Amino acid sequence: MSINKKISTSLTKMFGLRYPIVCAPMFLVSNTAMVIASAASGILGAFPALNYRPCSSFANALREIKTATDRPFAVNLIVQSSNRHLAEQLAMVIDHAVPLIITSLGNPGQLISKAQRAGIKVFCDVVSIHHARKVLELGADGLIAVASGAGGHAGNITSFALIPSLTSLTDRPVIAAGGIADGRGLLAALGLGATGAYMGTRFIASQEAAVSTDYQQAIINAKADDIVNTKRVDGYPGNFIKTTELIRHGIDPPLIEQMLEKNKTLNRLLALYRTRTTLTAGGDKKISYRTVYSAGQAVSLINNIQPIATIVDQTVSQYHQLKKSLP
Repeated sequence: MSINKKISTSLTKMFGLRYPIVCAPMFLVSNTAMVIASAASGILGAFPALNYRPCSSFANALREIKTATDRPFAVNLIVQSSNRHLAEQLAMVIDHAVPLIITSLGNPGQLISKAQRAGIKVFCDVVSIHHARKVLELGADGLIAVASGAGGHAGNITSFALIPSLTSLTDRPVIAAGGIADGRGLLAALGLGATGAYMGTRFIASQEAAVSTDYQQAIINAKADDIVNTKRVDGYPGNFIKTTELIRHGIDPPLIEQMLEKNKTLNRLLALYRTRTTLTAGGDKKISYRTVYSAGQAVSLINNIQPIATIVDQTVSQYHQLKKSLP
């Protein structure tokens, strides 16, 4: 546990955290070791349920975490129809009394109702005010403000506009996501009104992340302008490192798909197909999250691989130093 002074926000009070940082849930990256290390470091660890399949493996992961720590953690659930395991995953989350669910893609209305009846908080990914209004009306306990530059599925609104707009909309917790990798980003996020910060890409370059050496080296070598946004991986706009493999597959959709995307219904069906084959079925023969590298523009700020405890300690130390220097 870091000896740095605590940072108190509504997020830390809600979950009993030392610092308002979330080790973001990342598809095929986040694992139990990262969640447990995050808990020991005073932050909130999170992982996608789909990282552990079949569902029996997901149940084992929940048991491992609950055995290793009594600290809070979060599970990310895809609520879109492409996730055929949702009902079983939600039942397991409720059975293991996971403190927080983070939803992605789709309508979270039914999940929010079931989770809250079981005493579980639900935060929802949002990329716009429009999305935020919808999930708040459904009863979301908090928002993940996924701004431009975030890894994976990201919005196209800068944090400087998105976060203040959301905090003006609600007094529920708003977590900033996109481009945060150190104390400078944490200070900026809280200064914009967020109650916490998502750090994802930075933790890919951690010792606990069970990813390939090539992936971690790509994170270290990449700069912000190496990050491209494409729907070609899973049907939804996401940020990835521009690697040879991604270029070979194609960043922009072929002409026939561009034509299909002009039709709202066909565009949605195409996106659902890509999501089902890439996210929930492990990827088709052409491309998958195992052959391309999801990352955000924060890659420019990452130059080493360290334990999560060290990353957290350095981030919080820098935050306090910078805060002291402000007029």
